[in-house]
Amino acid sequence: MRQTLLSGATAGLLCLALAGTAAAQTTPALRFTAVTAVANENAGTVSVPVSVTNPGTAASTVEVALVPGLGTATAGTDFTYAAPQTLTFPAGATANQILTIPLTDDVLAEGAEYFTLRLQNPANATLTAGFTEVLVYIKDNDTQAPPRAGNLRLNLLGSYQNGVAFTTATPPVQINSAEIVAHDPSTQRLYVANSIGGKLDILNFATPGTITPLASISMAPYGGINSVAVRNGLVACAVEDAVLQNAGKIVFFDQNGNFLKQVTAGALPDMITFSPDGRYLLTANEGEPNATYSNDPLGSVTVVDVSGPIANLTQANVTTVDFSSFNAQASALRAAGIRIYGGPAGGPASSVAQDLEPEYVTISADSRTAYIGLQENNAVATLDLATLQFTALRPIGYQDHSQPGFSFDASDQSADVLMANWPVRGMRQPDAIASFELPAALGGGRYLLTANEGDAREYSGTGGLVEAVRLGNAAYPLDPTAFPQAALLKNNSVLGRLNVTNKLGDTDGDGDFDQIYAFGGRSFSILNATTGALVHDSGDLLERLTSTDPTFGGIFNASNGANEAPTRKNRSDDKGPEPEGAAIGVIRDTTYAFISLERQGGVLVMNVNDPANPRLVQYINNRSLTAGTGDQGPEGLVFVSAANSPTGAPLLILANEISSTVAVYQIGLRGPLSTATARTAAPLYLYPNPSQGGQVQLSRPVSGLLHDVLGRPVRTLTKALQLETAGLAPGVYVLRAEDGASSKLVVR
Repeated sequence: MRQTLLSGATAGLLCLALAGTAAAQTTPALRFTAVTAVANENAGTVSVPVSVTNPGTAASTVEVALVPGLGTATAGTDFTYAAPQTLTFPAGATANQILTIPLTDDVLAEGAEYFTLRLQNPANATLTAGFTEVLVYIKDNDTQAPPRAGNLRLNLLGSYQNGVAFTTATPPVQINSAEIVAHDPSTQRLYVANSIGGKLDILNFATPGTITPLASISMAPYGGINSVAVRNGLVACAVEDAVLQNAGKIVFFDQNGNFLKQVTAGALPDMITFSPDGRYLLTANEGEPNATYSNDPLGSVTVVDVSGPIANLTQANVTTVDFSSFNAQASALRAAGIRIYGGPAGGPASSVAQDLEPEYVTISADSRTAYIGLQENNAVATLDLATLQFTALRPIGYQDHSQPGFSFDASDQSADVLMANWPVRGMRQPDAIASFELPAALGGGRYLLTANEGDAREYSGTGGLVEAVRLGNAAYPLDPTAFPQAALLKNNSVLGRLNVTNKLGDTDGDGDFDQIYAFGGRSFSILNATTGALVHDSGDLLERLTSTDPTFGGIFNASNGANEAPTRKNRSDDKGPEPEGAAIGVIRDTTYAFISLERQGGVLVMNVNDPANPRLVQYINNRSLTAGTGDQGPEGLVFVSAANSPTGAPLLILANEISSTVAVYQIGLRGPLSTATARTAAPLYLYPNPSQGGQVQLSRPVSGLLHDVLGRPVRTLTKALQLETAGLAPGVYVLRAEDGASSKLVVR
């Protein structure tokens, strides 16, 4: 062996080498140990480790700098980081160097904030590609669960399964479903669209807590059932053809399931409803293309005049209205924010009338106007039922997830729920919509409630169209000017797993994406039905609610897979909780909105007496926390008023598609309360009434709430014999006792 002094070695350092060989000299490589770090706001500091591999014979240094433009946390306010800091790795060292950053524990309730650090200017070292930036989350400790107001409560009466949902095969195969349910108060029967089983199931609803089956009608002679509606014993089913692009049918049965009539509808009738006055029956016909996009039928709405005897019904009573009148407006509609695909790239072009796909119909209380949700197109159309002409086609708009109040949990790869703001827009794309009108005392007006689920077009045949792509996919390039930190955004722990559309966002047509659009709003919206203007959007309420729920927070954003335990956050990278169903109910002088969540499950109740400021009342769920059991995949919702209820109390019925169950909730005040109970409650009198201020005497001890004209509780009473009105604004109030009695109070 001989001794050789290698060139470049530190002076005086002898390195041994075998004769005929040269010693390999390594260069240290530096990197962040992870691409994200998470700390609670009240932790005081956050530690960010930087690691070294191949430690060198000389010290290595690297600067850690704050990256401008990629963060929602503010230096000097949320954390302290005045200038780039230098980390030194001594010669031969293998231990991580820890960067410690002070955090500010403020008192603001806000979403998770974040900032980004970058390694730069290494000396005697290289940087490991893909790990030169770290995104540091600060989890807020001031944000509380959304407050709940009001004493209305849903109480589960029971859940009925209309057949075993899945086989025991591996993987399990679904054989029954309960997607849509309709209630007929004239017979106290339920009619369930069992689309997977190919049946119309008829149930006895006389005792809602113990539903029993009456009949199951095979739909095989007619086609595939998608939806059902009923009125005064007349049952109507929306039925698709075996070839989905062919015309569909509306099939009529009597209350026992005996066939009466059928008429032709548009292609793929997906939803069906009677007008409030019973004169019209409408279907939303999606008109979806085939897998290769070679056959794209017209989207349409079928209107049937059912004012006469069903025995006399003919095709002459049927009108199918399409959107051909909008064909020349494709560019203007796109510019307005309506999604017009125009067909697959390189394939046959689709007209506006072909491209628009009606998903849902709701009809005004006066039965004169229908509102049609166009989910994939992110739009709503208005149909005049007297002229059978569309009078408006309006965009529903997008969520701006970069704004406060519109945060979302974007990744299924992070352990924490990180409700943060991102440069992402959410296409609201509602599934169910419902209309409601407020009395003059509440300001009047007609409104639309939308459940902003989101939906992607996926036609995977040759020449088809598949728009959903992961943001991290190489086939989804981000514009380097708009997104200079694209590599970090594309990491799976950040936004890389988020499903986005490749059909929107390339604003300059250069092949990369200048704006990011995700599916669904993860919210519900309230629109002015007359103008289409947005009155309210719930923003991040749904995910804040479900993530902090004391019972179901542990399965936040879980899916509704068959016979499997729920996995927390496995829908965060898709559409979150997926609000699906929507219904409106009026109880006494309060209008309530009910919204079902398809993935995590359950339903939330909102007081919408003030449409611009809805108030959360309750969230309730009946699925298992550990197994794929209970009610899963809620879709259709039906509100049953006290007058139409077999129990004398208002009810809410949920059709759960995945579990093939029908759940029934009784609606009461602090526990079950029926109108029968209210009728037997002792009368309640207030005096003096009107009150000039001061104390008002009650005719008997009362526990309950005093509400203002907007339904807001302003006084709470517990076995009280008097009520203090000092400090109340002049106006009309309602005292509601827990036993169901109520009395109006005027304050002057």
